[in-house]
Amino acid sequence: MREIAALFRAAWLTEISYRMSIVFSLASLVFMVVPLYFVASALQPTMAATISSQGSQYFAFLLLGATIYAFIAACTSALPNAVASAIGRGTLEAFLGTPTHLAVLFAGMSAYSIAWAAFRGCLTIVAGVALGARLHWTGLPAVAMILALLVLAYGSIGLVGSALLLRFRTTGPLLSGVLAGSALLGGVYYPTHVIPSWLQQLSKALPLSYGLRAARQAVLLGDSFRVFGHDVVVLALYVVILFPVGVLSVAFALHYARRTGSLSHY
Repeated sequence: MREIAALFRAAWLTEISYRMSIVFSLASLVFMVVPLYFVASALQPTMAATISSQGSQYFAFLLLGATIYAFIAACTSALPNAVASAIGRGTLEAFLGTPTHLAVLFAGMSAYSIAWAAFRGCLTIVAGVALGARLHWTGLPAVAMILALLVLAYGSIGLVGSALLLRFRTTGPLLSGVLAGSALLGGVYYPTHVIPSWLQQLSKALPLSYGLRAARQAVLLGDSFRVFGHDVVVLALYVVILFPVGVLSVAFALHYARRTGSLSHY
């Protein structure tokens, strides 16, 4: 934990040296929540029946979807961005040369980005509630579990992206493709059942589809676990499959980089 705290503190000290960046980051939340409120209010009569299986209020539907997506996107990119930054500064080899366990090192390198995204997400939800979003707070423990599974699933994709950076110095279209697909087909702005049937098969391949549906049923409808438990189980299966793939990808990439001596190459 000391190593993670030290890396977190280093990232925090770097960020607060750019105070205006923090101010703009927080101020941008206003430009996300307020338009969502007005758009959702205008579309409420049209969307009420469409979203009935996941909520009754379109503003809350949109708010939860956009907030969870933004958090998952940050978690997916946190480690690849940290690895790319360390490569650019020439500090990656020094980091990997320390006795710190690789899992602890990677957790510390991405901790600040994830914590900041979580803080922004909490502020977004608070602002939405202030504007009238109705949530069932009893569903928060279930949402916390769903978020943890989503972070592990999409974080595993981030591990694969980090492996590509170590091996090829680029993630290629992997991260942007997965995140764009999740935004369009994962149910962020509309339920997945309204997507054309030939695209619904693609939406079923995205962990976010299951996570958002379960989270909305828990916190917007107040349903019990037995209602959305199937989606949580599927999400857990994604973690079981994707996490070993991510870990093995990083292991192979590091082995290649050490064998070829490319860790210090920018």
